[in-house]
Amino acid sequence: MGAIEASDYEMQSVFAETPTLACSDEKACREGAWEVMPFKNPVRSMHAVMLRTGKVLLIAGSGNDPSLFQAGSFTSALYDPSSRTFRLIATPEDMFCAGHVQLADGLILIMSGTKSYPAADGSVTYAGLRGSYTFDPTSESYIRVNDLNEGHWYPSATILGNGDVISLGGLGEDSNGSVVTERFSRAQHRWLPVNQVNQSWQFFGLYPSMILMQDGRLFYTGSHVFGDGLPGTGASVYDYEANKITDVPGLQDKNHRDQSMSVLLPPAQDQKVLTVGGGNILTNVDANRLTDIVDLKRKSPKYEKGPPLPHGVVDKGHGMVPEEGAEGKMYVSLVILPDGKVLEAGGALHNRADPVSEVSLFDPSINKFEPGMATDPIPRGYHSAAMLLPDARVMMVGDNPGNGSFDDHISIYSPPYLFKGSRPKITSVINDQWEYGSTQEITVDRGIVKAELIRPGAVTHSSDPNQRLIDLPLTVTASRIGVNVTSNSNMAPPGWYMLFVVDAEGIPSVARWVRLDANANKLQVPPATYRASAGNLAGDTLVPWEGRKSVRVNSEVSGCDYHYGTAGTCVPITFPSGVSASGPDRCEWLRMHGYKSLKSNSRRLDPLGLDANHDGLACGPEDRSRGG
Repeated sequence: MGAIEASDYEMQSVFAETPTLACSDEKACREGAWEVMPFKNPVRSMHAVMLRTGKVLLIAGSGNDPSLFQAGSFTSALYDPSSRTFRLIATPEDMFCAGHVQLADGLILIMSGTKSYPAADGSVTYAGLRGSYTFDPTSESYIRVNDLNEGHWYPSATILGNGDVISLGGLGEDSNGSVVTERFSRAQHRWLPVNQVNQSWQFFGLYPSMILMQDGRLFYTGSHVFGDGLPGTGASVYDYEANKITDVPGLQDKNHRDQSMSVLLPPAQDQKVLTVGGGNILTNVDANRLTDIVDLKRKSPKYEKGPPLPHGVVDKGHGMVPEEGAEGKMYVSLVILPDGKVLEAGGALHNRADPVSEVSLFDPSINKFEPGMATDPIPRGYHSAAMLLPDARVMMVGDNPGNGSFDDHISIYSPPYLFKGSRPKITSVINDQWEYGSTQEITVDRGIVKAELIRPGAVTHSSDPNQRLIDLPLTVTASRIGVNVTSNSNMAPPGWYMLFVVDAEGIPSVARWVRLDANANKLQVPPATYRASAGNLAGDTLVPWEGRKSVRVNSEVSGCDYHYGTAGTCVPITFPSGVSASGPDRCEWLRMHGYKSLKSNSRRLDPLGLDANHDGLACGPEDRSRGG
């Protein structure tokens, strides 16, 4: 076989014989298949992070349970997919609703979390912690780093090409919107003082999806959590170095992209972003089917309308019925697969309610969804997460509807490619420490058409902005393959990646782990003693923050009326259309969605008319029969 050369940004096929396909299951060959694990998740995991060890860090913190918060009971667990075992991890603070990202050395940086839950009378919403930690996959423990400059409940977390991390948005310690840009320095292994960080004093909302572009700027996709989009077009390019924000036009219905999801489409070299679905928990309209695609290589990027999400079936409390018209979903999960497609799964029609059963594959090469994939038997709405495993399957966890329950099942999806025949195998990786612009040698057991790096997932609230697949152009001689690594660290930020090879039928190998970095063979992970004592853990003494003003955030930002029940229960401030404004009708909707009788937290205030007899019990027997 002759050698094949390819440029940094162009993929070339390597033609070789492939074993005859033997479909092991005809239905699964078309749709894939789900398996619900016969054991339970031991924690109420709101966050899921793939580690370079192949284990999954499941973070609950207080797990949206105010009784656990009050008790100071915070939890995490490590799940090992290969042995199907768990290990509980001591968790020092409430990391519920934190941000997280893999650092260049494979540590997981975790920022903020929950300082306080909403007040019982609804006057104050959540507040963010300043605390920050790394999680070490080797010692399997949390290590404290210095504090953020202020709290950021629901922050973004994006790694840059030099290994630094930018974090934006979220709610501060005063429950208002933070306008402070935070920067974690790789060189110093600490959060920088605010006066050493470029400040735009812009509030980017909650969990704003910020994707690193090939030129080092950040693209805010418009995907966010809770309520309306940002002023302007709802999407923008943020140039940190120039301290400049430029609107990106074209995003459809920007005020109904709450808990949509965005992904940098594979391969990352194409620089195209897909944004899918969304709703609005404040108005509680039906979630939509909208999709939008933007080409970030254009001089003036603009979103273009994409194909509509496939319809699914939805349970509105009366059993599953087909979706109609513009009905789509929020709480969407998007997972990049090794064959270059994107799995789209999970979701619900309304605020923490009405799960949608529908799974499809998006093919970026033709900009189309392939509908009709097998569906997860478990509903996956609010606080669900999905990620790629090193064996090319997909893991899904979580569902936390408004009634306060949490689903503790783990589901595993095997895509169609796993039923189409034997898999190629990476038989050796000569060196697992890769440098930018290098050619690395691997061997395989048979012909392949492509090799790629996929960054491991770090998911929460339909947000995983660091997710990406980087094509590796090939130089091939017999069974030895040279994979050509991009020279652009913005294309593939430093860190550990899953290396896959794929054959001509789209069947992937099991991944091998490699670390990509500048001078990768010379860099050493800082010793734990250095990490633990980095700087003043309580924060730095700062000069006055000139121009700093937090943004006032409504106490109903989460879409829940906390006059009823606990902070872990969400009675919607607005009910879906079709539910009348009468107390009995609202109580019936709540009953059909699994709510029990709720404590009324104020005898004087009953804004939804759920406690007609003012006995302190909302939706009690008398309330369900009275007008109101």
